[in-house]
Amino acid sequence: MLRRSTAKLISQASQTPARPEPVFQLLQKHLKSKSITLCKEIHAALLKSPSYDHQVHVSNTLLSFYSECGDFSAARKLFDKMPQKDVVTWTSMISSSVRYGDPEKALNLFKEMLRKNENPNPYTFSTIIRACTSCSLIELGKQVHGLILKYGLAKNEYTGSSLVDFYKKVGDNLSDAFCVFNGLSERDLVIWNIIISGFAQSGDVNKVLSLFEEMRKADGLMPNDFTLTSLLKCCFSGKDVEQVHCLAMKSGFDGDIVVGSALVDVYGKCGDLGSGEKVFESMEVKDAFAWSSIVTGHVRTGSDTRAIVLFKGMLSQGVRPDQHILSSTLRACAEIGFLETGIQIHSQTIKNGYQRDCFVNTGLINLYAGGNRISEVEKLFRSMENKDIVVWNTMIMCYAELEEEGDSSSSSSSLCVSLLRELLNQTPLLSPNEATFVTVMNSCKTVLDSPIAIQVHCLITKNFETNRTSIGNALIKMYSNCKNIECAHKAFNDIVHKDEISWSSLIGAYQQNGFGFIALQIFKEMLENGIPPTNFSLPLTFAACGKISAVDIGKQIHSLICKLGFHRDIYVKSSLIDMYAKCGYMEDSEMAFEEQGEPNEVFFNSLISGFAKGGNAVKAVKLFQEMVKMRFLPNPVTFLSVLSACSHAGMVEESLLIFKLMNERYGLGPEKEHYGCLIDVLGRAGRLEEAYEVVGSGNECVFAWKTLLNACRSYEDVKIAEKCARKVLEIDPKDPSPYLVLSNMYSREGRWEEASKLRQKMMQIGMKKDLGSSWLM
Repeated sequence: MLRRSTAKLISQASQTPARPEPVFQLLQKHLKSKSITLCKEIHAALLKSPSYDHQVHVSNTLLSFYSECGDFSAARKLFDKMPQKDVVTWTSMISSSVRYGDPEKALNLFKEMLRKNENPNPYTFSTIIRACTSCSLIELGKQVHGLILKYGLAKNEYTGSSLVDFYKKVGDNLSDAFCVFNGLSERDLVIWNIIISGFAQSGDVNKVLSLFEEMRKADGLMPNDFTLTSLLKCCFSGKDVEQVHCLAMKSGFDGDIVVGSALVDVYGKCGDLGSGEKVFESMEVKDAFAWSSIVTGHVRTGSDTRAIVLFKGMLSQGVRPDQHILSSTLRACAEIGFLETGIQIHSQTIKNGYQRDCFVNTGLINLYAGGNRISEVEKLFRSMENKDIVVWNTMIMCYAELEEEGDSSSSSSSLCVSLLRELLNQTPLLSPNEATFVTVMNSCKTVLDSPIAIQVHCLITKNFETNRTSIGNALIKMYSNCKNIECAHKAFNDIVHKDEISWSSLIGAYQQNGFGFIALQIFKEMLENGIPPTNFSLPLTFAACGKISAVDIGKQIHSLICKLGFHRDIYVKSSLIDMYAKCGYMEDSEMAFEEQGEPNEVFFNSLISGFAKGGNAVKAVKLFQEMVKMRFLPNPVTFLSVLSACSHAGMVEESLLIFKLMNERYGLGPEKEHYGCLIDVLGRAGRLEEAYEVVGSGNECVFAWKTLLNACRSYEDVKIAEKCARKVLEIDPKDPSPYLVLSNMYSREGRWEEASKLRQKMMQIGMKKDLGSSWLM
């Protein structure tokens, strides 16, 4: 209930029309309170006052009060009952309609105002232009622009700023916006920011810089946070960002949360995470955008562990994560295999209500797919209601990248095709794109997938033109994987615009399937067609030379890469070293290695492999030692080459030392091939007990057990052979080799009964010895 003193003040004011100040004071005093109850009480008291005759200035203030309180219907009733209305009355109602999301009502009020012969003022025009902007009414906005010109208000800063914003957003015409901007008599910081932002969004860096310079010199204005963020949108290098950063510090905005967040974001996009982190740490208040920018920057540059640490820090600060930072952090977890951490972030997505977000769910699908948790991936996919094409493509990619075990490659391609058919048949409003079909084609990895590959090709023919370059390139790769060279070449011929990838894919198809000479012919044809070689086609060509020992052609291509500047390319040079080594030209291989001023792991691996395959174990070991001395990190391929060389040369102690170095110093778990090399060299030296101890740590490595079993046969060590045979059969019960080796060993020792029992057991379980074959017959 209205206090008595307030009611008395209204009564006194109403009885003294010449002095309305007390009523204004009361209305202005309570206007910011936005109390609809108080507004109606004041209105009611005024209506009861005998001298209140709907004075326009008082009614206008009441209209503003109702508008601030959000009661548009009450404001409209008051408006309709007002006997007199001025331009402020009309403008107030139009502004209220725009503010509360009814621009059409605002436009109708404006038309009615013109019919009543009430002249609009700059505020009226500014408001009605905003209504046209929100409704994207380009033609009506131009008509209002004509009225503004008629009333002589085109140079007014209020109408001008609204028109500039209108043409920028609705007309998508910066030239018209700039024309209006140039015609303004006075330009404040708001209008400068609007026009600078427009050119920044269009990517016109030179125009942005010239406008910014003009703003400072012509109008003497200093930038604010909005200006600085617009300038940052035009930064494409760390140097550009540093200049804007210095300007922000000079202008006193270095501690501003908006500018700080934008600096962190742009530093991250330019790859300068150090400067980004400094800005981030200096910010007293950090919002979700700042956290998202720093985390996304680290993910973008591969600093995934740091991104996860920052994400946890954000949660500890009580900042609610948004969908962008959640999807970025999930991507980081997927990249480095932090499945458990990713599961915890999954709970955060549910907690914060993003379990239906497409970006977040795509990140979750990639996370669980990387952990080979296909059941969780399928559950997530099926639970999503509004799946976009990115989600479908991600799910298809998960199936395409299933690990190959037995016939799993065929299963993988079948799953991809099944999902593609579901997309085509059950989702009429969503169509697969080129990426969808390329992913499905990538799932066909072996000759077993040939029937599915043909099905996929048919589906593509129905939905796309197969003469498209990207589709044709993927078809070549698919048929190459399926060992169908004829179809791969036909897909190449069907491409209208063949690019370098098309030619390289065909060269790779022939080279990988053992047709090295034809691969070289295609490379020559590519050059004749004016297609320059790249670091993709050249390694394939060198590999083809190495397979057929075409060293003369390899030397010609060597000259070509020197001429074209590829002699410093890591992939091209390593393939050149490998080519000379495979052709038996180790001196040329060493020379190619030494020509490279700054060697790296790839070059070392290529030359070490060459020495190993050429039987020069001493040089292989020496080069390996040099590589370690130069602090290059050897990988499993490096160790396999050195161990293989030592194995063939009978270098037992060196093999043991290198195997120990691999495991203890570099933390690389030996694979079956590494165990095989070590067991082979120990077995050849007759150190079977030692070999048995080593292979025992290999657990389920059947290859190593079989290698030791063969060594036992050479040295007639039945006792260890029996242990090895039991282990091989335990791992692979269908392998006949343990029965045959033991049976032969028993026979040589005269243990005919035991040998006969093994033969009978083979017959009982239906196991047969594999038939031999010869190229001579």
